[in-house]
Amino acid sequence: MKTPSGRAVKVPVTRGLVSFTETGEVGIYTVATPKGETPIAVNLMSAEESDLTPRPFPARPAGAASQPASVPVQRELWPFFILLATGILLLEGALYWRRQAGGRLRLPGGVGDRWALALRCALLVLLLATLLRPTIPRWVDRLNVVFLLDVSDSVSLAARETASRFVTAALPAVQDGDQAGLIAFGQEAVVDQPLRPKPKLERVQSQVPGRGTDIAQAIRLGLAILPPGQANRLVLLTDGRQNSGNAVAAAQAAKAMGADIYYVPLPLTFRQEVVVESMLLSQEVKFGEPFHAKVVAWSQQETQGRLSIFRNGEFLGSQVVRLGAGKNVFTYRQTLEQSGIHVYQAAIEVDGDTIEENNRAVGTVVVRGRPRVLVAERDRTHAQALSAALRSQHIDAEVTEADKIPGDLAGLQRYDGLILSNVSSLKLTKRQMESIREYVRDHGGGLIMVGGEESFGLGGYYRTPIEEALPVTMEVRQKIEIPSLAVVLSIDRSGSMAMSTDEKVTKLDIAKEAAHLVVDLLDERNEVGVMSWDTEFLWDAPMQAARNKQAIHHAIATIRAGGGTDGYPALKEAYLALYDRPALLKHIIFLSDGQMTRGDFAGLIRRMAKDKITVSTVAIGKDADVQLMFDIAKWGRGRFYYTEDTHTIPRIFTLETQLVSKASLIEQPFRPTVASGSHEAIQDIDWKSTPPLGGYVATTLKGSAEMLLMTHQEDPLLAVWRYGLGRTAAFTSDAKAKWAVLWLRWREFNKFWAQLTRWTLRTATRSDTVAAVERRHGMGEVTVEAIDTKGDFLNFLDSQVGVVTPGKQRTVVELEQVAPGRYRGRFAASDEGVYLVGMAQRRGEQMVGSQLSGLVVPYAQEFRDLGVDETLLRELAELTGGGAVSQPKDVFLQSRRRSRLAIEFWPWLVGLVAVMLLPEIALRRIGPGFLTQLFTRVSRVAPGRGLPNAR
Repeated sequence: MKTPSGRAVKVPVTRGLVSFTETGEVGIYTVATPKGETPIAVNLMSAEESDLTPRPFPARPAGAASQPASVPVQRELWPFFILLATGILLLEGALYWRRQAGGRLRLPGGVGDRWALALRCALLVLLLATLLRPTIPRWVDRLNVVFLLDVSDSVSLAARETASRFVTAALPAVQDGDQAGLIAFGQEAVVDQPLRPKPKLERVQSQVPGRGTDIAQAIRLGLAILPPGQANRLVLLTDGRQNSGNAVAAAQAAKAMGADIYYVPLPLTFRQEVVVESMLLSQEVKFGEPFHAKVVAWSQQETQGRLSIFRNGEFLGSQVVRLGAGKNVFTYRQTLEQSGIHVYQAAIEVDGDTIEENNRAVGTVVVRGRPRVLVAERDRTHAQALSAALRSQHIDAEVTEADKIPGDLAGLQRYDGLILSNVSSLKLTKRQMESIREYVRDHGGGLIMVGGEESFGLGGYYRTPIEEALPVTMEVRQKIEIPSLAVVLSIDRSGSMAMSTDEKVTKLDIAKEAAHLVVDLLDERNEVGVMSWDTEFLWDAPMQAARNKQAIHHAIATIRAGGGTDGYPALKEAYLALYDRPALLKHIIFLSDGQMTRGDFAGLIRRMAKDKITVSTVAIGKDADVQLMFDIAKWGRGRFYYTEDTHTIPRIFTLETQLVSKASLIEQPFRPTVASGSHEAIQDIDWKSTPPLGGYVATTLKGSAEMLLMTHQEDPLLAVWRYGLGRTAAFTSDAKAKWAVLWLRWREFNKFWAQLTRWTLRTATRSDTVAAVERRHGMGEVTVEAIDTKGDFLNFLDSQVGVVTPGKQRTVVELEQVAPGRYRGRFAASDEGVYLVGMAQRRGEQMVGSQLSGLVVPYAQEFRDLGVDETLLRELAELTGGGAVSQPKDVFLQSRRRSRLAIEFWPWLVGLVAVMLLPEIALRRIGPGFLTQLFTRVSRVAPGRGLPNAR
């Protein structure tokens, strides 16, 4: 095989087939065989493959030969001579028949001529039959054995010496007709001593690269030198640690050829050996984020050694470690405060260790710049402790009010995470909350909600986009009894409520949606009634226990708008309905969007207050009687809400329901309990010394979320989960001088909030491109996927890669577009060490994406896997009907079978034809009388008779 670069490669032929897989170059490959040359084109999915424009053939280089080099070919000529002889005999016979038959189509008249013609036809048939090369089977007791000797670096010199002695000791058992040969293999396989009878196999003389073990190539080469159709045997002398090729597939080929495989395991003869298998590091960490560097080492037996750690070539420290037999893992906590790529190296020193190459391991970690977090707080002064804690841990924290949170995705993308601390949903628009959800789910942003009097359910987040992103729901499932609640929803259904909003839904539709949510929040111990009013009131759902929610929902759905605005009769009817109710908490939510007919609201509300019935009001729009609604809430000891955004009504209703039910707000001192201490957000913190918290907002954990800390009532205090591409966390207590006043003086306060925040932060730099670097067949391969935020491929980018080799040499690799939005490039990566890879993609003058990565090329796999893999050897043997060999003599004596040899007898047929030509010629020349006279004379000289008397 001749590659496009001119390299000639010998490819073994196995069972008549040639397999060549090293087609990593683009160009013309030439296959040379005894029958000629065959060109094969390989383009590796070139970008020019889709360009169908005709191109001229490339000009022949100057001085190139006009004709390809000749290849000697051997051909057998005997079939041509057989055909020539057949033609001559056929022609001569035809001429003789024509002369004897007088040119007429009939048999010759003479008996001798007829016998001669018949004999001539029989000889012609025999002569033509020789072209089929007929054979005669013959069974013989003959065995062909090829020893496959592993000389790779993982096999010690003592083990190789043992293998050579085994081969020598096996030869005295060779029987007559047996043949033996020797193949040495490591990274490649070569025939050291060919197959021959009565061999004298000496020590391996061939030079074989030992930094790999390819058992499959050794088996295929052994099959190639074994004669087909005979009793053949392969004997593997190896440790079975293959690191290239597929030995099982090669064993399948041996089974198909009828050759069995036996094996002799070569054990590890080193007295002591330690292998540093890997250095495990995070692919990317954030600035100042703690991470773990793990060193995985394997030891042949229990021992001790000195483990040293280096970073960027600088010595970090060393310690004496105790190694147990087998795998050992040593973990070191690290923190990096310098962005860029960092190279770690671990080295171990053990007395008596044999192989030095496998006593070190290398790893890389990429550190991003200082993360940026937006902290939103109802009162900026309340966020000072939290923001200071983050800044002390190298996290840039920007504090803002809720209304200053970016309302679009582009504004949120400037931050790696968002913290909502005691922010009410009423301060956020629907568009803001949808952008926050998309920022987390689709773009990997981080989100933390911190509790307070206006957070979680108390902030009206029930059934909002932000609740969808959080690991908790605002529904409360209390573990203790709470006061029962009776609530009346009094909704204005006047004609103005039928006006449409921007999204083509009416204000009444939104109010009905809010009523549905309130019903869903109530449990069976609560009572609810829904009334609507214009100039008259109507009980759509009379006061009843919140059990049959389906019927209540149906009643709410039937509310229709129309009429004027007179809320006094409706409010008075709600008072009468609640007066006799046994509930401990009685509340009215009163909603209107217009001016109402005046009544004695003050007197009515004061009587309600004396009977412990509270009233909260919701005024919608500029046309509402804001002053009256404010006074009603003030007189009724409730809360007043005013909004021009009708979409906030559902949040107001759910917030008000949770406030009045007193189910969500738990103000009792408690100490947190660790529920999942292994999570990285709360690791390495002394939770036994945690001071108590003064309260929290009750929530319910979602099914797939994880609770890290819980309260004394087993409610979530800290819950986390992954949402889409991002991560979110819910801390239901606060981070200011109210519930967490003792936490502010806790020495782990800063560390806790920094670890939790870092866990949620976006894990990669914002970019429209994603790059990957991996090693394949000794080459580093860079692949870049470019897709914009809309999901469209980014094509025709100017992509370049800068590579720094372990020898500090710098090279630039051009990336070629190989598919829509996909770019690929390769660079040589044969040397052991770390390759630093910097990537950048541009469209004109605009930077589309950039990445920094490292490619680690470890020491050869041959030094990593030591010891005998007897499982693989047993599988190869059992697949072909072989097994293990314990004694050298058993190689030629164990499970012998007879060989069937095919003996060709066509030369005998040719000789028979040549001999029988004499009688045929005699029949034609002398006639059959000659044979009669000859027979008579022979019969006279018979046994028992004397010679005739002479006269």
